[in-house]
Amino acid sequence: MPTPPTGYTSRNNIRLTKDSSVWAVISDTFTGFRRTFAAGMKSESNNTMKDLYHRWVPSHLRFLLVVHLILLAMYSLFRYVTLMYNRPSYFFQMDRTLSVREAFKIGLWFDITVASYALLLPYLLLTLAYIWPREHRRLFAFTRFYCGTVILVSLIICAADVPYFNFFNSRLTTAAVHWKNNVQVAKYIVSEVKYYPFILICAFCIWGVGRLMRKIWHGTWTIASTYSHKNRLITTSVASVLMLCGLWGGATPKTPDLKRATFSNDGFINQLTLNPVHTWFDSYFAFDIHLTNIEKAISVVEESLGIKKAFEASPIAREHVFQQPERQMNVVLVLMESMSASRMGVFGNPKNLTPHLDSLARTSIFFDNCFSNGIHTNAGLYSSIYGMPITMMQHPMNNGRSEFLDFTGLPVTLREKGYTTEFFCTHPKTFDNLDVFLQKNGYDHISDLADYPPEKIANSWGVGDETLFEHAFETMDKLAADPAGKPFFSTILTITTHPPFIIPAFSKFKPRSTDPVEITYEYTDWAIHNFIESCAQKPWYNNTVFVFVGDHGVNIPGPYDVPLSYNHVPLIIHAPGLFNKPEVRHQLANQTDIFPTIMGLVRQDYVQNTLGYDLFQEQRPFSFFSQDHKMGIVNDRFLYVARKSGKETLIDYRSGSYEDISHLYPALVDSMKNFACSNLQVSQWMIENDKVGMVSAKSAVRSTK
Repeated sequence: MPTPPTGYTSRNNIRLTKDSSVWAVISDTFTGFRRTFAAGMKSESNNTMKDLYHRWVPSHLRFLLVVHLILLAMYSLFRYVTLMYNRPSYFFQMDRTLSVREAFKIGLWFDITVASYALLLPYLLLTLAYIWPREHRRLFAFTRFYCGTVILVSLIICAADVPYFNFFNSRLTTAAVHWKNNVQVAKYIVSEVKYYPFILICAFCIWGVGRLMRKIWHGTWTIASTYSHKNRLITTSVASVLMLCGLWGGATPKTPDLKRATFSNDGFINQLTLNPVHTWFDSYFAFDIHLTNIEKAISVVEESLGIKKAFEASPIAREHVFQQPERQMNVVLVLMESMSASRMGVFGNPKNLTPHLDSLARTSIFFDNCFSNGIHTNAGLYSSIYGMPITMMQHPMNNGRSEFLDFTGLPVTLREKGYTTEFFCTHPKTFDNLDVFLQKNGYDHISDLADYPPEKIANSWGVGDETLFEHAFETMDKLAADPAGKPFFSTILTITTHPPFIIPAFSKFKPRSTDPVEITYEYTDWAIHNFIESCAQKPWYNNTVFVFVGDHGVNIPGPYDVPLSYNHVPLIIHAPGLFNKPEVRHQLANQTDIFPTIMGLVRQDYVQNTLGYDLFQEQRPFSFFSQDHKMGIVNDRFLYVARKSGKETLIDYRSGSYEDISHLYPALVDSMKNFACSNLQVSQWMIENDKVGMVSAKSAVRSTK
């Protein structure tokens, strides 16, 4: 994977200079506010202008104007806070002054539109009351309450956006509500000292806005009947034109869209441009995706999977019958939190953070071109265990539909084959709806926070990985000693490499690094080494398939808005009883391929009703993934990015170039986009039509291996 360059010149010919800085942008902003304020004070001292203002601008419009300006000031303030709080490490290596200035300029355009839409309802109501004046005390009370609510909701969204942006390098979307009912998230935020200054800023904003609004609300204003019909007509016409301009994006040809925000090839700058209130509500009304015609999508998927004909039960189901004897082997799937390829030495990281994982990769079957299907843990779990890609902006295990359906996948299929199924995590199993979804779909038991001694709890996310692996090993050793001789399938979800990046105080681990984040990767690597060493001492070790995969990568911001570090993850298959020599396989892989690949290794006849490929028997044409409102598709050289805004990009990521070359390869772009869109559309269609469960072999298309 190429390393993002330390500097660049954007394709919109923004000139970068050494003398200018971001502070110049701030200086210009405050200078503009000072001049505007001075001009306002000057006009206030001019009685003639004041009289004209009060004569032609009724009190209800003055009130709405003040609220509108409060919203604009709030949005601009939090854009600045986002800039200073979340700027990437490379940001000041080359000056971005002009880019930031353009981001604030376009951002103001978004802000005006958002504020105008927010105040449209009270404007319409008060305008009608102004045209036909009468006393409307209830209307005034509603307006004041409504405007106060708008300000408060905007403040909450803007405030929540700052830490969300810090973690995901993306403006706030409805993806954040996936964790709304979990105490763990609140514990994490409270435990993070870096958020304390930000919390103080929010508290100050609430106090300041509260005082200002009280002054406005306590003022007595009415829709006076003293205005002539001519004045009312003129005032209403002018105000309506201004409101339409605001709704239309500041008198521009069209309303703001996400495409306008991508004026630079710097992903951070482009995201800075957006308004979080806009992105929140835009994502709220975009739950379902409509990427392509479903009949066309099914046809594309059937062709890529080698299915010759469709059938009633499911359009993608196919039966796998193995000629060789089945293998009653244990299966251990380890999903490593935030284990990006960029963190590992085997991928070129020089810091030696993961020496044991690097060694394991070199002595096992190692897939170095694997990509997670999403950027959240729930997406990694869902795709790795159940073989289906996530759809954009969706929580696959808690979206109001899927949690009521039956899914096929590793735990369901292996339990049907006589396996005992166990899931191990560190936090309460209620988090992310794990207990409901996993126990409904194949897991016999979930080990969570309640299964560990209180003194072992390391941080807000429960115990450290060391304790997690010790508990998992002890449980698996007991299962292996079961007189019934049932094989087991265990899934282990690590956590220490997740913020707040704290290792247990009682641990005997000795770090080499001084960086808190890097230390956690060393710690997890050490815990995995101890786990494998313990397993190697047991007789069931050679009869076990160990699979290690990252649940997702880490966000390393670079000069384009879809960093591959967020999805490029290791996939290691360690099966000492199956493979005599190590092998590095460069073929493309997704997390969805883990299910059929494992079933192929254990040679258990089954009906495959997922979108995954057996990596030892089939070749995937493309890998693809979602980063909330963006979708990436890769082959062994190119990355194609399709955004919800409609903007498309093709880059040669192997060469390290970030230039859009989509116009040079139109056929490739169409092929990549068609493949990914078809797979995502079929995935959603199968959930909507309850086609994701196990399929009887009698109704499946037979494919013999």
